[in-house]
Amino acid sequence: MHELGTFVITYPCWALVHKDSITRVATGKPTSFTSPMKLLVLDDSAGKSMFPFFTDADLASRFKKATGGLDDFVIFAVKDAAMMATELRMVRGEADALTLDKLQVKGRSYAIWPLEYALEKVEAGQPL
Repeated sequence: MHELGTFVITYPCWALVHKDSITRVATGKPTSFTSPMKLLVLDDSAGKSMFPFFTDADLASRFKKATGGLDDFVIFAVKDAAMMATELRMVRGEADALTLDKLQVKGRSYAIWPLEYALEKVEAGQPL
């Protein structure tokens, strides 16, 4: 049983990556990602920045549609904790926090954690 108020991450989760970070074969099928990947990081109203992360592809798609102007980003699956930890390390220095299921709809709740705290928890296999 987990402590009240914690969030257990189940995989896959979803993030937005710049389309130039994906290498494709001639047929268009994705084969790999560039290193480092260009992940979406957003500025918040307090002058900080956040790495948006989603529990399902539909929420990521709705977020992308609601924000508009994210045509250069594609939704991709984060398959496990190791992949998530790698992405959190990639946005170090760019993002101050990890947000989960952040929608562009005012009044909707979402979760937010300091980036280093989230990385520590993900690497340890613990809930956020």
